[in-house]
Amino acid sequence: MPTINTHRAQDGSITYRVRVRMKGQPLQSASFHTLKDAQNWAKLREGEMLAGKHFPTKTKHTLSELLERYRADILPRKTPETQRREGYFLVFWNQRLGSKLLGDITKADIVKVRDDFLKRGLAATTIHRYLNILSHLLNTAIRDYDWLEHNVVSMVSRPPLPPGKTRYLTDDERSRLLQECRRSKNTHLYTLVVLALFTGLRRSNLIGLRRQDIDLNRKVIVIPRTKNGTALVLPLVGEAYDLMKERCAQITDTDPLFPHTNGSQPRHRYRRAFDEAMKRARIENASFHTLRHCVGSYLIQAGVDLYMVSQILAHKSVTMSQRYSHLHTDQLQDALEVLAQRLSQ
Repeated sequence: MPTINTHRAQDGSITYRVRVRMKGQPLQSASFHTLKDAQNWAKLREGEMLAGKHFPTKTKHTLSELLERYRADILPRKTPETQRREGYFLVFWNQRLGSKLLGDITKADIVKVRDDFLKRGLAATTIHRYLNILSHLLNTAIRDYDWLEHNVVSMVSRPPLPPGKTRYLTDDERSRLLQECRRSKNTHLYTLVVLALFTGLRRSNLIGLRRQDIDLNRKVIVIPRTKNGTALVLPLVGEAYDLMKERCAQITDTDPLFPHTNGSQPRHRYRRAFDEAMKRARIENASFHTLRHCVGSYLIQAGVDLYMVSQILAHKSVTMSQRYSHLHTDQLQDALEVLAQRLSQ
């Protein structure tokens, strides 16, 4: 016989959980946002069970259990920066749907979250990140734990992403920024920014560097593990090498290149200093990650091919470097203008 229980979530929404039991058949359960849908589903399942149809065994694991196992098994394998970023999304989904059985999470649950985000005015890219992490969690439950058979997030449409824009600094902006970094109270900010501009490394990789990661004899910088989980070795050239030679002479092998004080987190200290320098330099719509785009953009403008750019920026594939391809196309305009003049004769 079917039973229907009412559940009220933390956000005040009400769901109706249906359970249908019958001797010789596994328990069937599902959740709905309306009582009518719950009753209709109960009648349908009861009829099918009476007809002797087979149903797969339903998972007994909740999303909270999946999150707990994910934190223990998988999250530690990722970089500290990724752990911090994913941790925020994991907390949200635990608060929103953590008490639900994995098999009880419905398309309607996900659509409601998506629509709530849209009403609040969240950017499409942010909404994608929330849904992507939940989809990844459910896929993990399917592939690694055999706790689920279907990923309901794959059935939910997502808001269209805006056209990609690659923001990089003009020569004048770069000059102003470096001038303000020199004036910063943070005595290591200038070195950090120069190293970012000469290598294209992410801030998390740079701040995590220690003296032992710099090989002055070979003139290389070694990143044991990038965001993609691979090691990266990049040559140190120009001013970046000079600054590293000077800095390495001041510290021991285990000392960080970019220290922090008063117990503060390094990323917070350098983020504040960088943001203040950007403000003084009157540079808008840019962040520290823009320096990475500068490297890709400058290389393409200098005629370096996309494959080499993808190697320097440690992209998983050349496709990820395609965002800079339009800069190379712009360079071809003069050549094609010459062709046009020849054809017009």
